[in-house]
Amino acid sequence: MVNTFLFSRDHLTVLFFFALFLYFSPKLTKNLLPYSYIVEKVICILMILEIVFEQAFILSVNNYSTLSSLPIDICRFAEYICIAILFFKQYQLFNVYFSWSLVCSIGDLIFFKYVPYDFPNFLHLVYIFSNVLLLYANVYMVQVRKFKLNKHAILDNLLACGIYFSFIFLLNKLIGANYVYTFSSYNLLSILVFLGLTTLIYIPYYIFNRDESSFN
Repeated sequence: MVNTFLFSRDHLTVLFFFALFLYFSPKLTKNLLPYSYIVEKVICILMILEIVFEQAFILSVNNYSTLSSLPIDICRFAEYICIAILFFKQYQLFNVYFSWSLVCSIGDLIFFKYVPYDFPNFLHLVYIFSNVLLLYANVYMVQVRKFKLNKHAILDNLLACGIYFSFIFLLNKLIGANYVYTFSSYNLLSILVFLGLTTLIYIPYYIFNRDESSFN
């Protein structure tokens, strides 16, 4: 089935406003440090509500299948990692979240997944909001909380990718599920693309941040 939304006028409009958000997002984190406890809880709650509302909507239109509708795509896992960092204080996971959130949010909006409804639909809005929230949480962690990557970041990323993609591959093969790997793709090549992109992202970070990294 072809997604007529992909690179349509509506899609390009979404990408334009997302680009504006990319530009202004650092300004949206100013003076938030004194309120970091509240901000982090709000981010986590919004992520949970967004997932719950999406699942409830799919159920309400009788289009739910455990073989394709569970919230286990790679962007969802990035959200779970974010919640683990901000709510459960698993700060070491920032090594993975830093690259996953950037690649997932930007890549997912460029290669927009198929939504079987005319735009704008609730699922479109949830999909866009989830990716915007992923990116904002990353900017917040870097700008406000001053999280830094450590020397194990690339290895942690490769390990996380190995675990996630193995899980999805086995799920699809063993029980006949129909979950994508990345960017709405069922192609195994997309795994290598994601590995490459999430690894390359660390290189400029290490070049411009040569000081010893730590987590706050």
